Amino acid sequence: MRSIRTLPLCVLSIILLGNNLFAGDFSVRPVSSLPGNFFSTVKKVDADFALHEISRSAGAKICSCQILNMESANYQHRNVAVFAEKTNHGNYSADYRIAKDVIEKEKKHLKHLFYDKVKVVNHIAQTTDCKSLYIKLKGADRSLVMYDILDADIKR
Repeated sequence: MRSIRTLPLCVLSIILLGNNLFAGDFSVRPVSSLPGNFFSTVKKVDADFALHEISRSAGAKICSCQILNMESANYQHRNVAVFAEKTNHGNYSADYRIAKDVIEKEKKHLKHLFYDKVKVVNHIAQTTDCKSLYIKLKGADRSLVMYDILDADIKR
């Protein structure tokens, strides 16, 4: 009696498996039972979720960035971006100053330890997280290189 119930399930499983093993028209891979736009839809949903997360947290952070040209006897690096991210507590001028001070300390370390010349090419400060600012700047200038995102919330 038990084999009578499992036999149709086995046959059905073999038929479904067999249908997915054969390639479709003009295709070298098996035919998928998923809709053709399934994976692009999943990517779009993931991208929308990431954009929502960035925009939701955008008001909570501020980012200060300096784009540097650095030179030593052996190396010359151009368009290097140093970021400092600080939690926004409502006092924009104080928060921006703290983030800028963190970058200034890092520049002193770079100059003292590695480079003879450190020149600021550009300074940007925005009410957003540093990852979003980097993506925006990288879209405008493909030669931009990220040095680091420094945490300005840490007491130094």
